[in-house]
Amino acid sequence: MVTATTVAAPTSFENRVGTPAIGSTEFSLNLWSAVRNRGIKPTFTGRLSEDEELRREFLAGSRRMGYELVDLDDREHIAELKAMTPPRYPIQPQQLWMVDALNAEDYDTFTVEVMRRASKTTTIFCWLVGRCESRPGYEVTFSAQSGVKSSARLREWKLRLDAINPPDDLDLPPWLRNRPRTTKRAERALALFDLDITTEAEHLTAGRGFKVMMGEVGKGIYWDNGSKFLVLKPSSDAYRGEAGDISWLDEAQELDPEEGADLLAGLAPLQDTKENAATVISGTAGEARVGPFWEVVAKLRAGDPDVGGVDYCASDSTPWEIIEDEDQAIALLVTLHPGIGTLTTEEKMRKNWRKLDKPKWAREYLSLWPESFGTTAVNALLWEDAALARKKAKPDRVAFGLDIRPGGFSAAIVVAWRDSRGVAYVEVVEHRQSTSWIPERMQELTRTYRGSTIAFDDISEGKATATEADRLSPKPRLRMQTYREHAAGCVQFLRDLERGKLKHSGQVSLDTAVAVAVKRDVRGSQGVWMWGAPVAGGDITPLVAATRALRNWDQYFARGTGSTGVVIAA
Repeated sequence: MVTATTVAAPTSFENRVGTPAIGSTEFSLNLWSAVRNRGIKPTFTGRLSEDEELRREFLAGSRRMGYELVDLDDREHIAELKAMTPPRYPIQPQQLWMVDALNAEDYDTFTVEVMRRASKTTTIFCWLVGRCESRPGYEVTFSAQSGVKSSARLREWKLRLDAINPPDDLDLPPWLRNRPRTTKRAERALALFDLDITTEAEHLTAGRGFKVMMGEVGKGIYWDNGSKFLVLKPSSDAYRGEAGDISWLDEAQELDPEEGADLLAGLAPLQDTKENAATVISGTAGEARVGPFWEVVAKLRAGDPDVGGVDYCASDSTPWEIIEDEDQAIALLVTLHPGIGTLTTEEKMRKNWRKLDKPKWAREYLSLWPESFGTTAVNALLWEDAALARKKAKPDRVAFGLDIRPGGFSAAIVVAWRDSRGVAYVEVVEHRQSTSWIPERMQELTRTYRGSTIAFDDISEGKATATEADRLSPKPRLRMQTYREHAAGCVQFLRDLERGKLKHSGQVSLDTAVAVAVKRDVRGSQGVWMWGAPVAGGDITPLVAATRALRNWDQYFARGTGSTGVVIAA
């Protein structure tokens, strides 16, 4: 079991008379280490910085959002903050751990993995606002798990920024708001005669130092010193032509693994001309140990010297029995979760434990990634050993399989075949969102690979898609596969893998599905099982489609043992 180290709290200030006022840098910096060390230390962390100037930058950004670093034992002072209009709040210890880790030098990649309700996103935002305030021309790019989520996050920040720092031009008519701070006339006068000509409207709009743009073009925060915080969609195309001192991806566990890899590849050119540029990837534990977020988390946990940041997490060896027992689970949680007692309560954590399924609770509140608990159906080492160094050329004779995620949110088509030695090969052809693309793609595949068929499940989305495809001319060649046929295919898939008779191309989407898939019973039939997703919404369509494709091949393209020596599961 993981236990996090806590440090005794400092004593309260005996006499606050004469201490610096709220917002004083000197008062705050004297408190920094004392406040930080009273909290739960991250389970894993990179190098830490104690640079006072960098800490001041964070405090400047925090004040913009209404957060102050104060003695957490000084209840009177904290009450004063919360009584202000709008209320201010004390900075918490875990925020200082995060900032000291993010300020460490010589890293170009950082990760911040913290469980829910611990101020992860707020802390990173304050850190970046402070940098933009303090460094003229500083450039930040930000994306969350989707364009909609990115915009929603900016809207939340804008409300808080406006509340703490009211726009200076609220009293102006709408057509004069968000105007430049100076006019060309004023700039000419200053240059020629050393005179500063300022109109009343210009005077009213001076002071705040930044503006927030919510339009679809140029969405973000812009400072008078030339710094900017751009909010972009999590797409490599959205980043083209931009530059960034810091590129921040939040809730990165929600990104599609392949799209996330493309996005990170698109971020690299942003930093080519920026000294000390870095990428920050933050989030909570995801559904599978794949994708860019897991990769950097794993490197931080392994002590990689090139990855900085913090990770609050339980040990991978945590017995599942502890998580399934409420009292034991909460007892573990209070040693790890830095927000309990300040930002949330033990009682709320107990309610969440009762409300959520345990794999989801373990991910979001203990930072336990799948394979740390429970039983997955496919042995990870066997799957890794079955990966090919490069894709194998497809023969003319192949079989395909289709699977559609319940609700039609995504679908996959996979191709399969066996060679003369009976070794099976599976490769993802398509794995995309929605279902509208499927009929034409199936038509294209069966026209290209003459004699091939596509196996599908004649239930709900599968049946509707087959009906739609039947209207095409020429019709794609489809073959309905029963649930018992598919169940036999699942057994065969594992049997081939265990015997070294199955190979795959190492594609991220299939790797992701294999990493999370579990066995589920079929209609109460004893001993009959199929692949299942560990949690509601999990996407295992590439694995199901691969199994369906291989079963299609074994049933109709290589009956019995033939020349392969492979005994097909009944």
